[in-house]
Amino acid sequence: MNFRIPINNNIHTYNPPKGIKRIFLLILPFFLTLALIFYSFKESQLYSSTYKFKSDLYKGINDEVVSPSAQKREKVENFDNFISRRSFNGNMYVEGLLKDWNTLFDLFASNANFKQRAKNINVKDLERISEKVGMVSREFKLGNVDNLVNELGDIIKRECNYYKLDWRIVLAIVRQESYFNANARSHAGAFGLMQLMPRTGEGLQNTLKLDETQTPVNNLIAGIYYYASLVSQFREFGDDKYKFALAAYNAGLGRVIDAMTITAYFNKDYKLWENVKEAYPFLSSKEDSIHALVWPDTKHPPYGTLDNWKEPYNYVNSIDFYYESYKKMFASNLEEPKSTNKKTKKKKK
Repeated sequence: MNFRIPINNNIHTYNPPKGIKRIFLLILPFFLTLALIFYSFKESQLYSSTYKFKSDLYKGINDEVVSPSAQKREKVENFDNFISRRSFNGNMYVEGLLKDWNTLFDLFASNANFKQRAKNINVKDLERISEKVGMVSREFKLGNVDNLVNELGDIIKRECNYYKLDWRIVLAIVRQESYFNANARSHAGAFGLMQLMPRTGEGLQNTLKLDETQTPVNNLIAGIYYYASLVSQFREFGDDKYKFALAAYNAGLGRVIDAMTITAYFNKDYKLWENVKEAYPFLSSKEDSIHALVWPDTKHPPYGTLDNWKEPYNYVNSIDFYYESYKKMFASNLEEPKSTNKKTKKKKK
């Protein structure tokens, strides 16, 4: 990149330092990304103006708002709910836009062949990304726990009744895993409300004789069965079995076994989650000295090190928090244990 500058009627070539070139190349994708987001936002306005909120969340409103220019007096929902709905639509659009960040990043950073200047951006690439962002807004999204209960609550209760599980802990799992988005997909490939990994989903599909595990209903059926099977692995651990199963659901059963082994090495009760969760930091690859003591033959955990040990640690705490919250919002699907204390009648003298 050379610039020609006239000095004393002579043309001299000015070659900017390499640092300036690098800065220019670094900031160029940033400005291109802003331009692309602005373009996508403008294109979305036409769709947003015709977007119809399909949820029944706002039905049954008594207050009415009537458009003064309407030829017919059509009932519209309460004005506060109207504003909330528009705000919800906006949030869904922004969420969808951010969800497609990997495509934007691939276009401007990961693609080694992308060396175009701003004025030469491929229009087809813009249309492709804009179309993908638009499609995200049309995805089936439950949105919150009330919608989940209204749409799929009966399915969750039915499956949980079969396995003797409290259905409210499944609500907490869905909230933590997918935030009630049936089309959620993680960077690792986990999908659906219960965020099943592809290999796990395929195995559950065969075990349960399901046609697929992608749809919300089948994803819940498979995910609840998988969690129930993990709970059964810790059936002798009392109520803590649910927390052990959550840790296994998040980071694998093997990692729980390794943490239990470390707990036992330090002479603590490995059947208590409060003890075992404190052993998770020792699964880090930095704790090789501990590994050599606990596993003197192999010098490392049988199921591998876990540098991101905070994830299952916080995962269980988070779900437990939402579980306690949902217990205050929804009734249990399980029968309350009958009291064994019988009132004895006083004998009349």
